[in-house]
Amino acid sequence: MSAIDTLLLSEYNKLTRTIMRLRQECTQRPKGSLALKKRGQGVYIYLVKREKGKVVTQYIGKEGTWKAKGIEAKILERRKYEHELMEAETQLRKVVKIMKAGGVFFVEPTR
Repeated sequence: MSAIDTLLLSEYNKLTRTIMRLRQECTQRPKGSLALKKRGQGVYIYLVKREKGKVVTQYIGKEGTWKAKGIEAKILERRKYEHELMEAETQLRKVVKIMKAGGVFFVEPTR
């Protein structure tokens, strides 16, 4: 096995571990987005998401509360992880394409 083959295999393994970790991080964060609604004199925050094909709205609290800020931070983290996940999957597809073209032996995991 040449040095390039070894390098490609190590990159492949690193990317698959990264993708698994990012998928796990995304599942630990809340799905959906925040919606601000003005009711009377106050502004209230709701989490809007889909469950079983239906749009579900969940009350979070008044704007500026710690709970609302925490949920907002977790949603931003999930979006960041999703973006990193898309980049890692793109890189993995490129590495697999190079490995197949070079005849490097590897086993792709089933999804």
